[in-house]
Amino acid sequence: MSYIVVGNSIIDSQDYYNKITQMNSFKRVKDLTKGSKREDTLIYQIFHDADELRSQLDIEAKDNISEEEIIDELMELADEKVSHIESIIPETMLCYNYSYHYDEALNEIKTIFIAADKMVGELRLSDIAERILRSID
Repeated sequence: MSYIVVGNSIIDSQDYYNKITQMNSFKRVKDLTKGSKREDTLIYQIFHDADELRSQLDIEAKDNISEEEIIDELMELADEKVSHIESIIPETMLCYNYSYHYDEALNEIKTIFIAADKMVGELRLSDIAERILRSID
């Protein structure tokens, strides 16, 4: 459990973790908020089942699409699914999500979701995301 400050409010990352796990069919979700050592940012690592995503793609074997192109499509679909989390995040926060890794052995796609106080700004949020992506896994 970790608390962050957003404007004049204090938010419990566990509350949003619970909402995220209840509203979506992700393989699993990991709350990285406390490990970030930031007092204004929610951070979640989200794992998608690649087979489940693949079943949702409208791709036929006859389409002659390379495995690399299919993985790109899976990553885009994973991003789209995570973007729905923004609907539960307070409007006083900026959101960022990015699918960054396909793990063939575990058959999963990893996505990072970050929400920060709007006072942080878009540029700083981008810097935070880059730092987090370098430090995980």
